Parts: sequence; C-alpha cells; structure tokens
Amino acid sequence: MPATLDTELQEQRRWRIRPVCRPDLFEALLRNEFLSPEQHHASACSSVRYMAGFVEKNVPYYGEMFRRLGITARDFQRPEDLCRLPSLSRAEAKQHAALLHAVSLPPQQQIWRTTETSGSTGEPVEVPHTFQSRAMFSLLKQRELRWFRFDPSAKYAEIRPTRDMPPQPDGQNIPVGTCYTLPSWPAIGQCVETGPFFGLSHMATLERQIEWLDENRPSYLLAQSANLEHLALTLQGRRLDYLRALQAISQELSPAMRRCVESVFGVPVHENYGLNEFGVVASRCPEGGRFHVHLEHCIVEIVDESGQPCPAGQVGQVLVTGLSNMAMPLLRYETGDLAEALEGPCPCGRTLPSFGNIRGRYRRIAFLPPGTWTYWTTFQREMFRLPQELLESLRQYQMHQYRDGSFELKLVVKGQVQPALIERFREIWRKAGGASPAPLTIRQVESIPRPPGGKFQNFTSDFMPPRDSDSPGPSTA
Repeated sequence: MPATLDTELQEQRRWRIRPVCRPDLFEALLRNEFLSPEQHHASACSSVRYMAGFVEKNVPYYGEMFRRLGITARDFQRPEDLCRLPSLSRAEAKQHAALLHAVSLPPQQQIWRTTETSGSTGEPVEVPHTFQSRAMFSLLKQRELRWFRFDPSAKYAEIRPTRDMPPQPDGQNIPVGTCYTLPSWPAIGQCVETGPFFGLSHMATLERQIEWLDENRPSYLLAQSANLEHLALTLQGRRLDYLRALQAISQELSPAMRRCVESVFGVPVHENYGLNEFGVVASRCPEGGRFHVHLEHCIVEIVDESGQPCPAGQVGQVLVTGLSNMAMPLLRYETGDLAEALEGPCPCGRTLPSFGNIRGRYRRIAFLPPGTWTYWTTFQREMFRLPQELLESLRQYQMHQYRDGSFELKLVVKGQVQPALIERFREIWRKAGGASPAPLTIRQVESIPRPPGGKFQNFTSDFMPPRDSDSPGPSTA
C-alpha cells in the first residue's frame, strides 16, 4: 500500500515527542514528503542559492574557487547549476580541510563537535558539525524509523564498531564482548520517548553475538551488512522469534545477501545511505525499494565519468552537497559509491527525489578487469541458491582476485568443509566463468581478519587501489 499524508500523520502519533523538542519540526518534515515535484525543486533552488552565497563569503576554499572559475554566487540558481563546480574528492577535502572551514557561522549557530570518516578507503577526513546539523540527524533518523514502522517503545540493539556507539560514562569505548545499555535509543532518544538500547562491539565472536541477542531479546537490530550475513550463516535453521526487523548499514547489501539474511531471520532488512561527513543522506522506502533523498538536508547527484547527470537506469558515481552543516560545507562531494539513477514517481507515494540500489564503491570496482564484478556477483547469487544442508556449516567466506587472473575462495566453517560443498562451488564457478573460467583455489581457514577500518569485504582484488591511498588508480604492489 502506498504511503499517504494521512497514514504518515497517524503513524507519527505513535512517537511521543519530548517537551524539549518542537513537534512542529517533525510534522513539517512529514508534510514535505508529499509535496509536488515542483515544490521540491523550488525548495532545492532556494537552498542552493543560500549555500552558494554563504560559501562565497565565508568558506575560503570556495571563495577562491569561484574567483578562479570566473563565477559568483549569482550563477547558482538551481540544483542543476552545481555542475559548474568540480567535484570534491576525499583526498582534496583532507588536504584543504582548513580552507573548507567556515570563518563565520550564521547567527545563532555554533559548533557541536567533529566527526571523522572510517578511513576504510584512505586517511580519515575530520568534519566539524554544528548543533543544527546534529539536530537534523535526529530528525531524519526518526523519519526513517517511522518509514520502517519501528515501534518506539520496543528494545533496540546495535552491533557495530564501538567508536560509532555512545561512549561509556568515563569517555572510553565499551570493551569487546561487553553489553552496553542506555535507557533510550541513541540519536533520537533526546527527542522522542523510546524503549531501551543495547550495544555490542562487532569484534565479538559470532557465537557471543547470538548469545547476547538471546540474553537481551531486542525487537530491532542494526549491524553492518556483512555482519548480518555472517549471523545468518551461523543461525542456519534457527529463528530469533523476538526480532521484528533488521537494519543494514556501512556496506552494500547485495540482492544475494538480502535474500540470505531475510530468509534466515524471517524479518525484513531495512537500509539507509549515510556518511559521517553528512549524517543520513537517504533512506530506503519499504514499499518501493528506492533510496529517498532527505532534500531538506542535502542534494544528491548521480553522475557519469565526465561529471554530468546520468540518464535513468544508468549507474554512476554518487555526489552529495550538504545543506545543513555550515561549519564545513561540502559541495559535490565524491562519496566513492555507485548507484542507479532513477526518474518518475515512486510506488511508495512519497515524492522526495530518489535513486536506485547502491552498486558498490567506485574505487573498489573501477579498476577491475572487464567482467570481474559480474563474474563475482553471479557466483555469490548462485551460492545462496544451494540447499540449506550444504551451507549449514558455513560461517564466513571471502574471495580474492590475484594479479595473474587467478582467484582464491576462503571459507570459515564449523568443523570440516563438506566435499559436496566444494564440488558445488566449483560447478557454480564454471557456470559463472563460461567456457574458460579463471583458476580457482578453495581453502578452509580458521578466521578472516577484518581490515583496519573494520568493514569486512566479501570480495577483494589486487587490482583495487590500496586502502591507504586516494590516488585514482589500481595498486601496483
């Protein structure tokens, strides 16, 4: 059923706004979800004009860029005019960080604190945020949880890097394996009344994670996409009947991974698209499966290699322009991700602009030999179509591509890997590779270490750029 203004207003009544917050802000955001496309465009035009005027006067990096390009803030009247600017890479944001800081903030605005990226694709970028941009994060987080139909009175849990969870009272991160509790949900608990929160480090063993879930019996669980997949593989044949929904973050959730997780858990997996540099950028509607951009907070472009808008149905790089954080405005920021451009109305009934599925990180895929990514995704898709009895001992897997064109599949299993599973994997590999599949070695290992940034990757390659480099090219190591 499509969402309507009336159904969303009714759903919003389940969320009890705390006295310190303004209910009218939540309702204004809700009503924005059903404005006409013309009204959305007019609002975006106003935001672009304001931001262009602000950065020209207050952000040295953009002031100098405008002068060098021979343009002024008056040249930015519509979101489409943003293409006058070159995109901003993470490496450039780090190199010119001091010049990207605003020398003056609008009246009544103050610095809140600094966040930093995970560093999984290079050195982390530190971004100062204002209290206003922080408040927007809470508002948008509540919006997406309303879309997901979360019950605010229920128990909510997260398994994620401890640096991304609230610190302990002494300011330290929670120890691995230790349960951290709060009386209300992070991010939105100061604005709305909620049930309790439980947190656990993603570095805890899978067995400890399941034990912890059984001890606390949350209704909702948020974790990195790969972590949810590993839990699903470990739980083969068992349902956690207390869970109502899952939320996958931080990594691409491929269609094969989604089928695996939803099949084992028996509940839906929800997603958003966010970056520490901005907060919540877009949230995936359950009805239509599109990522709706939070237009009050940012503008998203899907562009081709020349920086021009992609036509509907084409996959391109994701650029984000922030509209809320005046402390360090980032315009046409290169996220490093790939997504599908879409047009036309969404079946969900919401009218916020949207884009399609995230298709992975550009820097991970761009330098692979032709056909490699299709080769890998075909193998992953067919793998999860195998009978459950063959996969029941599988806990983790990772494929690596070597520079000589050969591949290695590492498997973490309970006990010994079944010869029948190895043979089926080889059949799938031959099917994915066609007449002359690349050489494949399959090896059982005790564990697969996480990279320094903490984001597990199911596929790695010698052709991908090194993690500590933002250079636009493959590794030569």
